[in-house]
Amino acid sequence: MVIMSLEQYASLTDDIERKLDEADRIAAESSVRLSKVDVFEHVRSRINDKQKTL
Repeated sequence: MVIMSLEQYASLTDDIERKLDEADRIAAESSVRLSKVDVFEHVRSRINDKQKTL
């Protein structure tokens, strides 16, 4: 268990919430849908690219 103030919790999650809200907005405006395979391949590719630059 972790105890923290609401302000501390918000500082940890606000950016994620904004990004999720943006993703919801974009999804509502588009008919494009990606499969989980497509999404995870993209994420793995970004991770691999980032590791190559380190």
